[in-house]
Amino acid sequence: MFDYSSPYDPQKIPAVRVTRKYSTDPDIGFDNFSLIFQITGNLDDIYTKTPEGGQVEKDEKSLVVTFDDKTKLVEDTIAVSHDVSDDHMQAIRLAYYPLTEANIKDLASKKIIKFSLAGVEQTVNGDSATAIMHYVQCMKAVK
Repeated sequence: MFDYSSPYDPQKIPAVRVTRKYSTDPDIGFDNFSLIFQITGNLDDIYTKTPEGGQVEKDEKSLVVTFDDKTKLVEDTIAVSHDVSDDHMQAIRLAYYPLTEANIKDLASKKIIKFSLAGVEQTVNGDSATAIMHYVQCMKAVK
């Protein structure tokens, strides 16, 4: 089994990470190649009030990625998961976007300038956008 991930500081997790984990074992072969999108925000934003006065976690979907050439990748069925920061003061929205032969060309040749998860937008700085594109190219080449 092989496991690759774009480097990051665990104290400051980036908005977009590239991961690839795969096995060459013929009996249990798999290839999980994905981008992980993450946005930190207000803790209350991931909950909705119930009629009884309580709160429940929202069921959110939708990933929109905007590239430097102004094209967009829109995935309305991607589930947005929720987590909380270690200090329990902020919410974290995240989505795992699987890379396939159909979408990898764009992600390996275009820079992501921004993305949104369930309508919440995050800008990606130029250096990170370049790094993401290069990590996709690099991890695509392994195996």
